[in-house]
Amino acid sequence: MSSNISKYPPQPPFTQAIALYGDRAGSKGTFNFAGFAWIQRTKMVLVQGDLHNLSSAAEWRCLLRLTTLAHRLKKPLVLWNLPVAHIAAIQRRTSLAAAQTIQKTELALLRLPYPIIAVFDENSDVEYTMLEFVWSDGIVVPGLLEKQFSERQNVKIAQHPTDVASAIVELLNHAETTPLIELFKNRQETLR
Repeated sequence: MSSNISKYPPQPPFTQAIALYGDRAGSKGTFNFAGFAWIQRTKMVLVQGDLHNLSSAAEWRCLLRLTTLAHRLKKPLVLWNLPVAHIAAIQRRTSLAAAQTIQKTELALLRLPYPIIAVFDENSDVEYTMLEFVWSDGIVVPGLLEKQFSERQNVKIAQHPTDVASAIVELLNHAETTPLIELFKNRQETLR
């Protein structure tokens, strides 16, 4: 993967970003942003997308490599507006190559020993947002989805866009104090 230092962060809560792009098959991917991002001193691997991402095996391989990178560098993974579980359910049926790559990516996400945080903004749909509890150790949702998520554990409601940064950091801090065995167990239980 190649890198590119961004002078302008991908979203307002991030203070610095380094974009990573490229695929062994030659694809740069279609993510809005994929790479490293910082909120003050907290470094994370950020993958920012939408419903149109992860439409090919090459894009799933890219997500798999980013997950592997987060594991190697011991950094949390933040999925921004990227409904992985929703897209996987649809794309799994498209081809055998996609199904195999999706399965490898799902296993890597389930086994990632660092927190996975999903962030959804006001453009997200509550229908697919609910599915993301499978991968996530915490979710940040906008205030307009408060009724659907107010009773859920590990959910932070961002009433204003400025609340997103503190919500991400708070969820990361909470997830990092959770024992690894419990982190894996929580992810596995959400699959049932």
